[in-house]
Amino acid sequence: MSAMPEESLREIAAANEPPRTLASPEFFFLLQRIDRLDEKLTKEIRDGDQKSEERINAVEQRLTRRIDAIDEKLSNRIDKLDEKLGNLRFWAIGAVITIAVGFIGTIAALLYR
Repeated sequence: MSAMPEESLREIAAANEPPRTLASPEFFFLLQRIDRLDEKLTKEIRDGDQKSEERINAVEQRLTRRIDAIDEKLSNRIDKLDEKLGNLRFWAIGAVITIAVGFIGTIAALLYR
């Protein structure tokens, strides 16, 4: 089955004209050119995506290392403060006990007089 009706083909053959096509060769040349440019552009976009992804991963790794270092420093400081608060707690309990015993001793001494 041809793209043109038989009657048109007979007329073209009788007139000795070249057969008409749906598109000119220039159109196909431009179509191929556009296709090649599309392939190049797609390749550049993929390469750019890959480079961007590598840069993002590198930045993410640096930030992760920094965050881990800061987390470790803060954990150490919190542990030191916890130790200091533990010591302060013992001193406070000791002071309260001393004051309580002192008051009890003062009250007992006043009661025995």
